[in-house]
Amino acid sequence: MIRLLFLLFLSLSLSSGSALAQNKASLAENNSAYDTLLIQHRGRVKPFLSFAQELTASLTGRNSVSLPDHGKIGSRQLILSLWQKPAGWENEPIILVEDPALRKTLNLAHDTRHFPPRLLATQPQLADLTRQADAARASGPQTEIPPLALAAQTVSLRLRIFSSLISGDAFRVVPPSSGSPAEAPWSTARSPIDLSDLLEAQKRADLPSTKIQLEVAYLKYHPFRLAWIAWLLSAFLLLIAGQNGKHAFLPWGKTIAYLGLLLLIIGFAARVYIAGRPPVTNMYESILWVAFGAGLFAVIFSIRHRSNLYLIAASPIIILSLIASDLQPAVLDPSLNPLVPVLRSNFWLTTHVLTITLSYGAFALAAALAHFLILTSIRKKSPLANDDPGVLHLYRCLQIGVFLLAVGVILGGVWANYSWGRFWDWDPKETWALIALMAYIILLHGRLGGWWGGYGLAVGSIASFLTILMAWYGVNFVLGKGLHSYGFGNGGQLYVGAFALLELIVLTFALVRRPRSS
Repeated sequence: MIRLLFLLFLSLSLSSGSALAQNKASLAENNSAYDTLLIQHRGRVKPFLSFAQELTASLTGRNSVSLPDHGKIGSRQLILSLWQKPAGWENEPIILVEDPALRKTLNLAHDTRHFPPRLLATQPQLADLTRQADAARASGPQTEIPPLALAAQTVSLRLRIFSSLISGDAFRVVPPSSGSPAEAPWSTARSPIDLSDLLEAQKRADLPSTKIQLEVAYLKYHPFRLAWIAWLLSAFLLLIAGQNGKHAFLPWGKTIAYLGLLLLIIGFAARVYIAGRPPVTNMYESILWVAFGAGLFAVIFSIRHRSNLYLIAASPIIILSLIASDLQPAVLDPSLNPLVPVLRSNFWLTTHVLTITLSYGAFALAAALAHFLILTSIRKKSPLANDDPGVLHLYRCLQIGVFLLAVGVILGGVWANYSWGRFWDWDPKETWALIALMAYIILLHGRLGGWWGGYGLAVGSIASFLTILMAWYGVNFVLGKGLHSYGFGNGGQLYVGAFALLELIVLTFALVRRPRSS
């Protein structure tokens, strides 16, 4: 099917003249007036800017693409060019082939990850591997798809998206008559196209504009990006101020941290209003929610205990989380897509998923505090006493995290009984959530029982967070098994694996250099 589609548009493009690399006019005008043009796509009506960013990320793995003869092209201009001036684009390296093993199998260049659609469409091995993946997926959820076949299926999906953009089938921009149901399918509009005519047709259909305008503003101003910039500046000022309670930078650092938390709240409020659902339905949103949880607890504890250590500790968590979510749109999908049916019970989604993910934020903050305590203890060559203020701060974070995780696991069991007819079934997600909860309960009870002191509590906080990492990321992106299939994904294993390895090195260093009491 893919090859037949490509034969069609290749024949059209070959008869249309020179390739894109020799024809600068093949780039459409980068017209911002298209941003608010409505597109029916993936079960909802969205502005063209959102559509363009999603499709560009699907094709290239980024929000823009760099071409040898044209430099960097943004998502708006790329999608407009594919729609309105498709000639020659089949020869441009815009399709992402991320898996190195697949590139080797297809005899593709190893020093690049983007290739022309024509080159990929004529690879018989790609088609064979895609058929293997399709057959395995059709066999049922218990059939494991070979990694190479899964990677090939992803590339074939990108080729189908490219073909739909070239043919114009992806652009459903003509709404039905005003008397039609809201979910009625829209019509496609092929080039050449008059923007004013489309906008007028959409205006006559009396479509809502408030959410569209808000979504465009959300995409342009990107409050989550502004949030990590604010937290970075805050950490810089607080580190300069240090322990000097009268330093001029101290109030500025705290105020900017509060501003960063406010920007996170604004970003989530916008997503909730636009999508009409809670903001934790995929890994992208859960990472944002963990960053928010760490920032929220840091601000509350810093005010309650009058300690800026919480704000400094939360900063790397928030900054790294928000940067990672911003730079990996192919792995962490930022799209505001409708919920799958099993998640449409907003009450359970809000109580269970938000509670679980909020606990991750508390545990992440505890792990960050633990790093500070361990390094300080080693530097001063002094063990951490149980009544040390830093240890008490760490203990409070762990208490909050354990409470939220326990409540979340119980609510998840209630939701499972409501949806699947059983409270517990040792699903991988359930099992690892229980393992993480037991790890932290043992950690807290060990401190009360005198098994370890403040230093052991700090080391255990870092070690226990690795179980959170497995329950949160590993089950969905590494194991990829179980009933929580709506959360599965692919990619990022190298970065997460590197982080886990680094934490193991830190743990080894902490144990080897553990200060001895007199």
